[in-house]
Amino acid sequence: MKIFLADLFHTWTKGGIWTIPLNIGYVGSYTKKKFKEENIDCEIKLFKDANVLLDKIKESPPDIVGLGYFVWNENLNNFVADYIKENFPKILVVGGGPRFTNINANFKGAQDFFSKNKTCDIFVVNQGEKGFYKVAKKFYDFNHEIPLLKASEIPGCLVNNVENNKGIILNTCKDHIHVGENIGTLDDLNEIPSPYLNGMLDEFFEDRWMPVLETNRSCPYRCTFCAWGIGTQKLMKFSEERVLSEIEYIAERCKKSKTLIIADANFGILERDALFAKKMYEMSEKHKFPFSVNVQWNKTRPDRVFKVAKEFKNIAAVGASMQTLNPKVLESIKRKNLTVDQVLELQKQLKAIGIGDKSFTELIVGLPDETRESHIYANRKLIDLGFEVWNYFLHLLPGTEMDEAEYRKKFFKQTGFRLHDNSYGIYKGKKIFEAQETILKTNNLTNQDFKFFRFFHFLIQMMWSKKWYYYLLIFLKKNYDIHPIDFIIEITKDIEKENGPIKNLYKEFMNDYLDAECFESEESLFKYWSKEKNFERLKSGEYGKLNMLYTYKIVLGLREEFSEFLIKLVKKLQLKMKINDDMFVEKCKEILKFQNCKFIQFNSSNLPKLEFDEAFNFDILDWIEKDYKILNKYDDEKKYNFYFTKNEKNALETQLKSNKSSNLNSKLRDMTVYTSTKMFFYNVKEL
Repeated sequence: MKIFLADLFHTWTKGGIWTIPLNIGYVGSYTKKKFKEENIDCEIKLFKDANVLLDKIKESPPDIVGLGYFVWNENLNNFVADYIKENFPKILVVGGGPRFTNINANFKGAQDFFSKNKTCDIFVVNQGEKGFYKVAKKFYDFNHEIPLLKASEIPGCLVNNVENNKGIILNTCKDHIHVGENIGTLDDLNEIPSPYLNGMLDEFFEDRWMPVLETNRSCPYRCTFCAWGIGTQKLMKFSEERVLSEIEYIAERCKKSKTLIIADANFGILERDALFAKKMYEMSEKHKFPFSVNVQWNKTRPDRVFKVAKEFKNIAAVGASMQTLNPKVLESIKRKNLTVDQVLELQKQLKAIGIGDKSFTELIVGLPDETRESHIYANRKLIDLGFEVWNYFLHLLPGTEMDEAEYRKKFFKQTGFRLHDNSYGIYKGKKIFEAQETILKTNNLTNQDFKFFRFFHFLIQMMWSKKWYYYLLIFLKKNYDIHPIDFIIEITKDIEKENGPIKNLYKEFMNDYLDAECFESEESLFKYWSKEKNFERLKSGEYGKLNMLYTYKIVLGLREEFSEFLIKLVKKLQLKMKINDDMFVEKCKEILKFQNCKFIQFNSSNLPKLEFDEAFNFDILDWIEKDYKILNKYDDEKKYNFYFTKNEKNALETQLKSNKSSNLNSKLRDMTVYTSTKMFFYNVKEL
């Protein structure tokens, strides 16, 4: 039995976040083990690149191709399945992944899916290891005869039994679609051999793929916008010994990536997670990997979050995801958050061990019952608590409660489609795009509210959370009681009246939002991006996630112009607020100069400057050291040295080399997603 398993990713742009396919590694390891127990020869190969998969199928056709379905690769999977059935009709095509959960794994859900994905034969629901093996074993028992397999009862699966891939009609779909009974999960996750420790994933250490680590599985919470944990009854754990061995195995081999991604829904939910964090930090010190760890934190046990963060030391930002602070919204989405008192205590403890400045939280705009005022309040409150705040537009995921028809009808008045970042390409001469459905109007928020929040969120992320203009915002807040949110709202008002490159930047941003993020249908999105002029923007790396795209437009090309615009606004506020400080504007200019020096800088060959000196008139380092309270002027100007440490130089150069994009903006955007912003700022010392 020859099986190809694919967790396909759009590698066509050479950009994006490349992750090691742990998911299909689990499926492959378990299937290989079970076939071995049956004394059946089984060859399994894993794929991420669609072109490599298609070439290998042509060279040596397998018996089964398994495809992992996610919102960022469904159309690519569909294309691959079509190619397989057209050229190799005897290959069984099996889907899996979070596209289906217990919520939508029914006749209606299957009809919607198979109507679009006609050449997918079978879809394994929920966790894939047990279900995929049962399909593969039955296929073997039926002597690789697809019609016999699809005519049988297959628990844990949706079966597309339409002859010759014809369309599915709802009133006859029960004759052509089988919905198998739920088979549940494995009794013990350790039944799955580790695809790291058995070498199945070794080939992916040879390129820039980021390792993914899972220590436990499921989620005890049931937020309506999320599919994590649906179909599981309890939290399941891999053994401590296994996880510790995997951490060491990964650290010893990962040379082309610097980030480790934790796949747990709630890292820190268990006491033992502190042990894993300690091991990761030890490996970081010993092997220089991981340089940073990306974590989805536990949402209800701040005491455990603190213990884990303490062991991570400085390699993982600490998050307390809130999504909203509005009690009515929390009730509508079935979510429970940390209380403000718990957050404050966590912040206090984190600051005591020197990592409070790395804590972050997340908010989603577009949730049911959220208002313009409550969302702005949440941003204000969380900034006051010292958090980096990440804002997201709500998007609807299949298999979630929020995606159900009644839920949509009750809360969402208009949705639209936008392109998934880096999720497009040309395959066998055909352009493939992936669409993401987002919210454009709710029961409380208008189209104009969403338009306002799009640019508002960009400014918060760039200026406060990613810290590109943090020092100016904290200076105004600490010394003149001008809140960052108020200052940012003033920017949104004044920038429309501005002239020159900054006004053009704003217009381009809003045009990209209105023209390229608000399509009425997937078809209109495909049509727009297929046009040669628009597709060229994708091909050249000139288009991507707007927040980071326009951050780097400013940082790389418009630093001085944006600083001049901010100084104009500062002067306006001085008059408006009657600020009685003769050096107010001079201080703001000096802080912006310092901020611009602290950004990473590149030479004409797009290589980073690793060190340089600059003179200053104010004692900015002392001001930072003393909690931004008093900014004193030097008697004589002082020179500051801006530099990267040896370890930082190594991490930066590794990331820049690993990302193959020729567009510097695109390269930095990709690096920013899972990498600490510390990588993009110099250390500073007084000479």
